[in-house]
Amino acid sequence: MGCAGRGITSAFEFLDRHHLRDRYSRVIYDVLGDVVCGGFAVPVRREYADAVFLVTSGEYMALYAANNILRGIRNFDGDTYRRVAGIIYNERRLEDEDGRVRRFAEAVGLPVLVKVPRSEAFARAEEQNITLMELEGAEREKNVFRTLSELIRRGPELYAAAPLSDEELEAAVLGRKLLREEPETAPATEAAPAPTPVPSAGAETAALRRPPLYGCAFNGAAQAAVRLTDAIVIAHGPKACAFYTLQTISSPGRKNLFNRGVLLPSALSPNFVSTDIGHAEAVFGGMELLNAAVKEALAKKPGAVIVISTCVSGIIGDDLKAVEKLSEPDIPVIALAADGDMSGDYTEGISMALETLVRRIMDVNAPKRPCSVNLIGETAIAANGESNFRVIERLLNEMGIAVNCRFLGGATTAELRQLAAAPLNILCSDTADARSLRDFLVGEYGFAFLDKPLPVGFEATAEWLRTLGAFYGRETEAEAVIERERSAYEEEISRVSRRLKGKKMIFSTINSNIDWLLSAVTDAGMELPFVGVVNYFHRPLIVTAHPEKYPMIQETYDVTVSTEAVHRYKPDIFLSAYASRQEDGVLCDTLPMIPDLGALSAVHLMDRWIRLMDTNRKGAWENDKQLFEKYFA
Repeated sequence: MGCAGRGITSAFEFLDRHHLRDRYSRVIYDVLGDVVCGGFAVPVRREYADAVFLVTSGEYMALYAANNILRGIRNFDGDTYRRVAGIIYNERRLEDEDGRVRRFAEAVGLPVLVKVPRSEAFARAEEQNITLMELEGAEREKNVFRTLSELIRRGPELYAAAPLSDEELEAAVLGRKLLREEPETAPATEAAPAPTPVPSAGAETAALRRPPLYGCAFNGAAQAAVRLTDAIVIAHGPKACAFYTLQTISSPGRKNLFNRGVLLPSALSPNFVSTDIGHAEAVFGGMELLNAAVKEALAKKPGAVIVISTCVSGIIGDDLKAVEKLSEPDIPVIALAADGDMSGDYTEGISMALETLVRRIMDVNAPKRPCSVNLIGETAIAANGESNFRVIERLLNEMGIAVNCRFLGGATTAELRQLAAAPLNILCSDTADARSLRDFLVGEYGFAFLDKPLPVGFEATAEWLRTLGAFYGRETEAEAVIERERSAYEEEISRVSRRLKGKKMIFSTINSNIDWLLSAVTDAGMELPFVGVVNYFHRPLIVTAHPEKYPMIQETYDVTVSTEAVHRYKPDIFLSAYASRQEDGVLCDTLPMIPDLGALSAVHLMDRWIRLMDTNRKGAWENDKQLFEKYFA
């Protein structure tokens, strides 16, 4: 089991460790010539080989491999160092085989030292479990090896590696005409040169369609799995893989704690461990380490044990599914064969983890829990994740509706087991990843979904509450909650408008719905002379459902003219969907990637502008310093 190239490397480490080469006057290695693999290239290094013999037949691919070995030797030795002894010709009895080998040898400047004939003597010796030299007769064949051994004993003449290009190899071995570049000056009678080839549209389109690789499937699966709060996640691979993934998980937690005082427990202290595969396991397999890690995890009585494979454990062929047999009655062991990036990219790893957890943990026959909902597709790590959940939980509770499970936003194994109990599911955001998860749950389990995601802004909140009330027959309760939210919204808008009324704001955005912000800015009495939209998603614009109310929206905005827009409109506030340059006398801020939920989404953003206006920005770093000193220890 394991990587053969790594096995070669380990063998040479063993020889070095025990100084075995020092005991003999001659050491001969017979190894595969796959110099592309780092392991097989080890014997070609100078510290292990004083002379290199190339064994080849007259088959084209055998000669191609011999030429490739010469390329590898030249990479180690350069153009002048002499270490190649010559060619051992192992006959296969092909048409023109002698000629092929002779032409190759002449082209690379090497002698053919011996020719090993195609002979039944080798098969007879093999059948008797003896060497050729112990076989009776076969003197012609034996003389080949006597010649070769004497050559090795004396020490052969050595040559520098001089490999051929692929074209030169074909010309020498196959007799094909070598293509040369045309002379710079063509005869006057020659036809006009052909136009420069243009890449085919199909190839270009295919390249554009290829999805980007935002990290590996192992990383994505781990980030999703650690959000099952009472599970232990085991990374089956080297410590480096686990280290980098742990940094990905925990660094946003540290940043939010040190800079904002926001605690994200799942990010700061995930139940995440590594089997720490080393060199030996890469050769002989890491199942022993994995079994031990799973048993140690089971002893802690978690809700589940989740094992995720990295590239290394996938390549060496460790059977991840085998550890699922260690499951206990109430503690499933779940294998996620991400195999690093062999199962796809980061987002595909997340999807694989979430879908597998549903299949392995959810009880499809769980008793129904009336007047409850599941929240599906929460963002993995967001500073406002918990505060957003509390807003939604309060709205639901005021309507007499409970949250059954947050999938997967900090749920326990027991909560995930009851996922099918809720009669209704709500997407946390209208993103491609969330919709994919919705389609999986609808397609495989027939889950019912509200047709509106969690709301941002007052108007969306009111519409969301009415839709939810209609589903549960709680229209009266919904209207009562809407009136309370309206009163709170109007009171808060009145408060912020005392500071923001008459302030001029321009902003640029991508094509996602921002009615929640447009309406609040208008309600607060702010001037809004310009809104630029960048069609980032290359799909129909959905910035507002009421375009007649906002004629200032420019749908062909170029982000490079942001400075020109600031100079033209002279705003007090410049808001952007991406990091923007700072302009003197203008408050520059960014639209949140994950807005606050509920009726007061825009009010919270406006409060931020007011705080920034009141802050001495030159000394604002001192707040960061206080938080860092408070939490770092």
